[in-house]
Amino acid sequence: MKNIWSICLLVVALSFVGVCAAEIPDLVGTWEGPDIGYDALEGYYGDGEDNIVTLTITEQRDRLFNGTIAYLDRNETEVVEDLAGVIGFDNRTFYLAEFISGYDMGTIVSEDEIELVYLYDGEMGGVAIDKLRRVAE
Repeated sequence: MKNIWSICLLVVALSFVGVCAAEIPDLVGTWEGPDIGYDALEGYYGDGEDNIVTLTITEQRDRLFNGTIAYLDRNETEVVEDLAGVIGFDNRTFYLAEFISGYDMGTIVSEDEIELVYLYDGEMGGVAIDKLRRVAE
């Protein structure tokens, strides 16, 4: 019985080593997809429209990265906003701080697909959900 517990303990310990040593995903590249959301001024937007978000990750060092996000504002003017991000310890979630305003919580769906959930607060607050695909590395 003691040997069985020793083997089980060894298997559990080795599986934690595998989790800790998991390869950090490479997010460098250009990601695009539809921008769908809700805000206090417009209400719901992006359903059936050509609202496209472009996320460009220009540099990544370990779990930290930086780049830009581009989208159309209410006046159909393109906004290009700098950002910085970090990949969570699970190598599946990531977080962005947009330098003009707002935060994104992301999920890495696959090597070439991510999902962003954008949040901004205040009287003119709102949310967006964007499913992006890598279009260039």
